[in-house]
Amino acid sequence: MKNLQELEERKKLLVERYGLFMEKQEKLAPIAARIFATLLINKETGSTFDELVHFLGASKSTVSTNLKSLQKVEIVHFFTKPGDRKKYFTLNPIGFLTRIEENLKMYKTEHELATEVINFKKEANEIVKKPEDEFELLHETPYVDYLANTITILEQLRDGIKSKCSTFLKLNK
Repeated sequence: MKNLQELEERKKLLVERYGLFMEKQEKLAPIAARIFATLLINKETGSTFDELVHFLGASKSTVSTNLKSLQKVEIVHFFTKPGDRKKYFTLNPIGFLTRIEENLKMYKTEHELATEVINFKKEANEIVKKPEDEFELLHETPYVDYLANTITILEQLRDGIKSKCSTFLKLNK
């Protein structure tokens, strides 16, 4: 029994830490961030409304309001089971795809701008007459490579999620 209690305490601490991260990273409300973290851990089976209220120790109205806001931005969705009137909340794959697409857009924009900076410096170096007036290009190239690699990885991740979730995406269009 002690092991189950310790596991539950570790889960609560993990939800709290991940929740704090999501508050800052995604600008989520505190309870919404903790709902996200809880569902991330319970994603395969889903969580009922009552389970979320009990685990998070929040009021029903607070959990309800935050679940609705997470559903509105497609981070969370629910399903039902035959013969069971309860809703089971899970993380929505569309929410992950949206987040990946937003990150891709940001990295692509930064990659484009960093590449323009490098091209500007190269052109300027062809025009300047004194070697001491030339721009150094040591730092920019590895950073542009990092951005290009990150874009490639995010595109692969996006495509993998899309292929794994194609049935879900077709049902929810």
